[in-house]
Amino acid sequence: MFAQIIHSSQMEVNRLHLRLDYKFWIETENGVSLLGEGKWKLLKAIRETGSLKAAVDQMGYTYRQTWEKLNNIEEKLGFKLIERSRGGAKGGETVLTRKGEKIVQFFDKLYGEVDNDIQRTFNDLIDELNEIMD
Repeated sequence: MFAQIIHSSQMEVNRLHLRLDYKFWIETENGVSLLGEGKWKLLKAIRETGSLKAAVDQMGYTYRQTWEKLNNIEEKLGFKLIERSRGGAKGGETVLTRKGEKIVQFFDKLYGEVDNDIQRTFNDLIDELNEIMD
């Protein structure tokens, strides 16, 4: 977690308006990152577009690196997150596997359930930070 500084044209001179920004990720006990916000958003984009290519374009990622990272994650997890089919009337598609969908649901719940608590705690503590910065 970190506080991100936002500058506003309506703010007083030398007064910062702060908001909290944070990310969750899952890593192994050895500190190797497996899944995080970026892959969660990518999987959601794949689900929405039905295409890995369209999803990486939407996210601003490169296709080759994303494909390699997904393969690497699947290898570490021991199961597939996506299934690709080639050809057909649509020219092929990419869909989430059942476990890939469960990963998306997990992160949806994680962010949904803790966001209000985290934001409330930050708002309770922001006065302390503002005193330091005055």
